[in-house]
Amino acid sequence: MWIANKNDWNNSHTALSKYFIEKIKQQVDFQETISNQHKSTNGFTLIKEIIDVSQLAIKREKSINRLISLVNEAKSNLLSSSITNDYILNKYYTDIVDYYLNVNTNRLKENQKNVVDLLNKSTINYKRLEENYYKDLLNELDYIDFNSTEFIRNSNKIDKIISSAVPYLLHKGYSVTSISDISYRWISKPNGEQSAKRIFNNFKNFKIPFEFIIKTVSEGIEVKTICEYLDKKGVNYNIIDNYDSISSKFLTNIHSQGAIYIQILHSTIDPHNYLRNLYEISLRKYVISKSRQDLTPLNDFFERVYWRFSTQSNHKFEKSNFNLDPLNVSKRKCTLTETVSKLARAQGFEFDDNSEIPFIKEISDSIYYYNLAIGSKSIENSMSLLWTSLEILLPYRFKENDITNVQYFVSKSLSIGAVGREFFSFVRRYCDSNWINSGSLDDIGIHTSYINYDENALMVYFNFLAKKYNSETDPFETLVKCSQLLACNFCQINDIYTSKNGETVDYWLRKINNSEQSISYQLDRIYLHRNQIVHSGKFVNEYSNLWNHLEWYVGKLLSYCVIEYLKMDEKEKFNKKEIFINLEAYIDNIKNLMVINKDKKIMDSSNLAREVLKPVWQFF
Repeated sequence: MWIANKNDWNNSHTALSKYFIEKIKQQVDFQETISNQHKSTNGFTLIKEIIDVSQLAIKREKSINRLISLVNEAKSNLLSSSITNDYILNKYYTDIVDYYLNVNTNRLKENQKNVVDLLNKSTINYKRLEENYYKDLLNELDYIDFNSTEFIRNSNKIDKIISSAVPYLLHKGYSVTSISDISYRWISKPNGEQSAKRIFNNFKNFKIPFEFIIKTVSEGIEVKTICEYLDKKGVNYNIIDNYDSISSKFLTNIHSQGAIYIQILHSTIDPHNYLRNLYEISLRKYVISKSRQDLTPLNDFFERVYWRFSTQSNHKFEKSNFNLDPLNVSKRKCTLTETVSKLARAQGFEFDDNSEIPFIKEISDSIYYYNLAIGSKSIENSMSLLWTSLEILLPYRFKENDITNVQYFVSKSLSIGAVGREFFSFVRRYCDSNWINSGSLDDIGIHTSYINYDENALMVYFNFLAKKYNSETDPFETLVKCSQLLACNFCQINDIYTSKNGETVDYWLRKINNSEQSISYQLDRIYLHRNQIVHSGKFVNEYSNLWNHLEWYVGKLLSYCVIEYLKMDEKEKFNKKEIFINLEAYIDNIKNLMVINKDKKIMDSSNLAREVLKPVWQFF
């Protein structure tokens, strides 16, 4: 989780300009709580997806089910990422929203002409948006007065703009790395109140001249494969064996004995995506060239790639930060190990990052494929292995086919954590902000040197968030001096928990149901990509967010099994079906309690809160 140090901000920044940067950084931070990360879709990208899946449905009849699911997702009133709830579409293109609301999904199966009509109309809609969506986002930023003291109203609008913007930028070919890095640079720059518009101006879809350096060795796998590709594309490049000729372009000496350098001069909209593509090309061409190839030389590829603006003579080479990209295997997260190690202390068992996962026969095959996926250099292979791991993990089957069984099992099992993820994201940000800012929140009275995952410790934060404050006790001013995003999170949750905005326990129930629907649609999207990989060898482009979600789903469900096993005294009695039946019974019971108490204020529901905060393994 990225946290800003309050002393790093240029004094020209306003509360809203700080909030904008914190919020957009949060959306592209894969260390963030998964619920706070950017969505896979917005209204714009859903229309493009409808076009692509309509074409598939015309060619392949079975794809019609995926198309119907996609249109239903686009029409959803619950999902913030649907066409129905897209901020830009609702403000500027109500006719497009109305069109999809009126699509009869039942008729799509009846006649292929209806699919063709949907394809043609969606293509027209996409053309309209392709020319104007970005301009509309800029217009919306112009309407925000970043000097305004109306923080909550404007921060809510910023949320909507960013939620629409990030999926759009990724769709247009920008990387999460670029969005994150460019946003960060504006923290220390002057004219902070103008930073939001200036950040967006970096994403106008114009190609910029870059110079790239790939450090390698003469017999390295990159030289042959990458150079063949560059020759085919007519890209200007050189092989440099004299480091002194380029040393002045680096801030530090990167040379080592035997190293040579591929120097590439190329214009592109995003340097990190370009280097990512070169890696994938190198990997694929190398694997194609010969069987049983040793891929070890690619392990440190992302530690050996650099870029700079070629038109700026004073700009030194920067290492491309691929910590946010699952293509970088060495930085790829492992949710299973991370979850079990974080909860060991609170749950009363021994496990850390260096511990071996115990052999549990009933889930050993699933863990086997999961670990293979984490280490696979091919993102396509990794996604296929993750899906295999997930299907093997199914404890029982209530539905007719594989995908609906996976959707039922995963969406129900993990949706119950939606309440805790919202709650715990505040807890993490509070603790980390206090630590990074040298205890600036200590005056509030919650002292912690680490995050305690114990139920009683979490209730301390619940009581803090579910309390009505007066002007003398309100912690907002203390929070906002540390982090605008933290202060906004506090206000949002406090208003809900105290029913200031009219919400009751029913809010929790809706949040769980919304999460279940969102996970189900995301699994359907992942399943389509997985099938295209398996059946047609598709080369996946839109993978970062999909891989991240699939890995999280599998890792969390496996971590639940491992934690339950480690807590058992008689480990030989471990039963996968039984522990998931217990989980589903817990979920049904919690939801029933929420229905019974749906009109009750959350602040008056501490006993229910204790129950809701039990599945802490789902909260991060």
